[in-house]
Amino acid sequence: MRYKKAAALLTAATVLLNTFTFTYAQTPFTDIENSWAKTHIINVYEKGLMEGTSGDKFSPNAVITKYNAIKSIARMMGTDLMDLDDVVAKYKSVLDKFNVPSDFRKEVAFFLEKGILQSEFDLDRMNTMPNASKLDVCIYLGRALGVSDENYDDIVALTYKDTLQIPSLYHKYVAYMIKIGAVNSKGDQEGKFNPGNPATRDMFAKMLDIASSEYVKTDIGTGSTDPSVWTPAGEIPSDITDIEQTETAPGDDIIGVEIVDKGIIDTITYKRDSQPKILLERENKELVEYTVPEDLMKENIIVNGQLGDVYSLRPGLFVEVKAISGVVDRITTLEMKKDVFVLADIVEVNVLENIMYVKIDDGEGTISEKKVFLNDTKVADTALNILTIDSLAPGQRINLTGVEDIEGIRAQSIIINY
Repeated sequence: MRYKKAAALLTAATVLLNTFTFTYAQTPFTDIENSWAKTHIINVYEKGLMEGTSGDKFSPNAVITKYNAIKSIARMMGTDLMDLDDVVAKYKSVLDKFNVPSDFRKEVAFFLEKGILQSEFDLDRMNTMPNASKLDVCIYLGRALGVSDENYDDIVALTYKDTLQIPSLYHKYVAYMIKIGAVNSKGDQEGKFNPGNPATRDMFAKMLDIASSEYVKTDIGTGSTDPSVWTPAGEIPSDITDIEQTETAPGDDIIGVEIVDKGIIDTITYKRDSQPKILLERENKELVEYTVPEDLMKENIIVNGQLGDVYSLRPGLFVEVKAISGVVDRITTLEMKKDVFVLADIVEVNVLENIMYVKIDDGEGTISEKKVFLNDTKVADTALNILTIDSLAPGQRINLTGVEDIEGIRAQSIIINY
């Protein structure tokens, strides 16, 4: 199936034209006068990307469904001007299997073809969890804009207080939404991103409005076609400023004496008027802050056996730090492996990719989310009946045995407690 380039270009041109004409548009809805997103709502309406809910109502505070979000993003990509009959026919069995409504079959088939929806797992969740979350919207828009592992190896670290609630494989989409201004890099008043919160129609309108302008740039060449370019080498990213500090003691108590410390990088802080800092979590859960000089020689920053710089560091790395008076002199990543035997609650399962996410309570009131790899994993129930990973489902409590490293837990055996 060959998509009609002319149709895509026409759609992009229409979006671009409306970007410059929305200022003079009259509001088509009576319930957005006091909405913080009024301008964005008018924009996406004028661009033909979103409609009202009924008559002259937009319902800005209503939650947007995944199907409606997909339809709007597909319009941004030009599907209204494409002949997609062959694509719909190609995915007919899948569309039928998951009872995709007729009004959305073309857009869902297009998303499957483009890899924006990446598996039947995504479609199943459309029925069980129909409302779009804030993270869902970031994923859909990020994939529509071409964000992938191949062109986003070096991404700005997320600094939200609830970053651990965002699965690491989705960080790149949130980071790109921050870059283009669709998402606030500082989060809400508590510094949280809230990935699972439902996306309201006004929130989605803002994100779609900004993303559609970015799509025009990357699709028809009015701007950079290489969105992997984040910041010039050695320059502090412009969207990371004034991050709230955690009160901690300096990394060593004896001035002028080199100490050796080990732990997991909890957060990284960049400020324009000071050197980067890392917050290190020791094995005893104590948090210690170190300054990492921006000009520290590459020979003294070793990441996974390779020379690096301060921007090679990221939260979650297990490192050994040599420091004098709280200033890092050398930092090296270490291989972190430990045996795991824990009770866990399943949050999400992706059988096609052999991964899942679980929540683990450490017994001291701290709950963490972990990525679990399911390759060659043995699964059974409490009666020791042999099962497959297809038996795993969100909400189940399990006994999990495996080996944990920096990437996650590599499960060896799982017993489902139900």
